[in-house]
Amino acid sequence: MAPGGGEGGVQWEKLVIGPVTTVGEMLMGGHWLEMLKVQRQAGTYPSYFAAARHMWSELGIMGFYKGFWPWGFAQGCYKGLPVLFTQGEVQHRLQKSGVEKQQAAVAAGVTAGMVQGAMIAPTQRLKTMIGTNKAAGAVSTELIAQTIRKEGMATVFKGTGVMVIRRGVDWGLRFYGKGLSDKFFLSLKPDDGKPKKLSAVEAFMSGIFGGAFSGINQPLDVWVANCQKHREVPLSAGGVLAELVAEARVKGFFAVFFRGIEMRIIHSSYHTAWMAGLGQYIFEVYKAMK
Repeated sequence: MAPGGGEGGVQWEKLVIGPVTTVGEMLMGGHWLEMLKVQRQAGTYPSYFAAARHMWSELGIMGFYKGFWPWGFAQGCYKGLPVLFTQGEVQHRLQKSGVEKQQAAVAAGVTAGMVQGAMIAPTQRLKTMIGTNKAAGAVSTELIAQTIRKEGMATVFKGTGVMVIRRGVDWGLRFYGKGLSDKFFLSLKPDDGKPKKLSAVEAFMSGIFGGAFSGINQPLDVWVANCQKHREVPLSAGGVLAELVAEARVKGFFAVFFRGIEMRIIHSSYHTAWMAGLGQYIFEVYKAMK
């Protein structure tokens, strides 16, 4: 097995590219978009404007990074590994065994998503606890310590099962949508006998489309956010689902299970553009330079 990302080897470079692109995305507005999404999904604020205004009035510029340090930063350092590394390796091996490229990409996306879900669930829980508590500061380690003392260490892993399912479905949809967009852009290129390749802009746009496409699984995302949000009285995943269903009977299914869909599409598109679009493009450029 050849090292260094050769055609027959493990693509070790992605262990560096993944964290760099993820942290970059989070610092460049991705974390703030995610917090607004989670706060609406969890019903913490009645609108995105109310959430943004309150965080700004309470925390100033640090409101943009509420929950980011150290939990979000730590998550960013490994969150991208399953997407670029695991997904790339699984897809490579599936295609090598004869699976069609698009099918391999989707299957690999589901696998990578489930791995990512298991890996990030604890840090996502900590970020969400802070983001959905209006009284919490930008870091709020004391809030987390109090919750652990009250509920035990198991509280850190709350919502993990639902997160694994949600992320698997999510990244499967993202890579399916990205594959459709890739095919579209490649179909516009002339047949000149040379291998067709996407430009940086096209790769970024494909990532955006893939992220928007994954908005289909919004109900699972709402379930996760409500499993992991700050609560005075803890609830199991089943209890949270029952609570959401009861709320939906009163307010309507879409008003509850598609709450925060606008920011979900924006954030997913932005995140996928960085990870599956820009990250993969950087890797392809690096390979071409070797």
